[in-house]
Amino acid sequence: MTRTEEGFSLVEVIIAMFLLGLVAVAILPALWQGLLLSVQQSATATASRQIHALLEETRENPTCAQIATATASRTITTGSGQSIVISGTSGACPSTNKTVSVRLTAVDGSGDRLADLTAIVYVP
Repeated sequence: MTRTEEGFSLVEVIIAMFLLGLVAVAILPALWQGLLLSVQQSATATASRQIHALLEETRENPTCAQIATATASRTITTGSGQSIVISGTSGACPSTNKTVSVRLTAVDGSGDRLADLTAIVYVP
C-alpha cells in the first residue's frame, strides 16, 4: 500500500509565511508614508473649505463688521484632531460703494501654510 502525498508540508507553509512576512515588512514604509500624506491632504482640504466658506459668508453679507469677523483669528479642528488656525487681513473699509481686499490664511500647528486665499469683496 503506497501513500500519496497530498497538500503542503509544514515546512512549505512556514517558508511561505516567512516570505509573505518579508513582503509585508517591505511594503510597510510605503503604507505609513501614504497614511501620513493622506492626513496632510485631508487637513489641506479642510482648511481650504473653511476659508472659502468664510469668504462666501462675507460676500453674502458684505459689511465692514462681517469683513472684520471673517478676518478674525479662529482655530478649527480636523477630523484627525489636528488644529488649524485661520486668520486674515483686509484693506481699509470704505464708506460706500467700494471694494475691499481680503486675505485669509490657514496654518497648521507646526506653522506650515495649508491654504491661502486673496479676494476682493464689494461693500455697497
